[in-house]
Amino acid sequence: MEKPLISVIVPIYNVENYLERCIESIRNQTYKNLEIILVDDGSIDNSGSVCDLYLKKDVRIHVIHKANGGLSSARNAGIDVASGELITFIDSDDWIDLDTYEYSLRLMKTYHADVIEFNYVMVDAERYLKQPKEKICHYSGKEILQYYMESTTKTGSYSVCRCLFPRYSVRNNRFREGKINEDIDFKYRALSLCETLVVSNQHKYYYYQSGNSLSTGGLKNKDFDLYEAAYELCKLTQNESYGSIAKLGRVKQARTAFSLLSRIAYYGTDDEIADEKIIVKKLLIEHKKNLAVLLLAPIELSRKILSIMYVINYPLTLAIIRVFRKWRQNKA
Repeated sequence: MEKPLISVIVPIYNVENYLERCIESIRNQTYKNLEIILVDDGSIDNSGSVCDLYLKKDVRIHVIHKANGGLSSARNAGIDVASGELITFIDSDDWIDLDTYEYSLRLMKTYHADVIEFNYVMVDAERYLKQPKEKICHYSGKEILQYYMESTTKTGSYSVCRCLFPRYSVRNNRFREGKINEDIDFKYRALSLCETLVVSNQHKYYYYQSGNSLSTGGLKNKDFDLYEAAYELCKLTQNESYGSIAKLGRVKQARTAFSLLSRIAYYGTDDEIADEKIIVKKLLIEHKKNLAVLLLAPIELSRKILSIMYVINYPLTLAIIRVFRKWRQNKA
């Protein structure tokens, strides 16, 4: 495949203020052999109209209008119609470097890889950052799953938007609908079908963080979907005998309460949460039970320290985190 067709799936819901930025970053790629699938997931703003305007501008664009079903449903709808040899995803309020796919294909050809993962950076405004000195890592066979489990355990990053997948790893795969954190097990299943993975440290994906982002803001009831995602991942890993894949699956499950406590500590809780104190109490009880597992796990030292601080004095830790957040906001 000298010039393979790349299907780019963009799930869209009420993002009229950001959608053009996203679409333009795809349309203006230096690599041109693209199939751009815009999935309007029942938007009630002008997002659907923006999609239709772009349909007239670019023959590579396909538009699906569907009833609202959530991010997973929109992605699955895109997979159903995608015809590219390679498939990737972009969230509609994010954007990518203009050479993202040309760069990715060059690496895939150089290293004979069938899947690539590039780096991302979180931003709160439209800007492009200076790239770090390039670092490339190569994995094959079960090393791919070992890498994925280690990276998601250490950093918590598991987004499918960072990857260019071969069609065969995605076409029979499905995101769990009606849930969040659905990338976790989807990506594991996709990578389990791949033979070679190349990972680049280059920032090609710009992950826009706003107050309305699913990954920011106070803890919501939907955030407890993380338990299901961690369970699904743990279940997928338990038959693996290579390295520490199975162990890391159990660590991911044990880390769930800590992740939710950290969300509360930094962002608080949403208005839909009836009693923050009761939820914190339950999460702390669970977190204490899992503390030993986390301290022995290959997670970042800062997170281990935070895990201990939660157990020793959660209210004080929460106050420190809130002061730190306020300082960061004022600095910005």
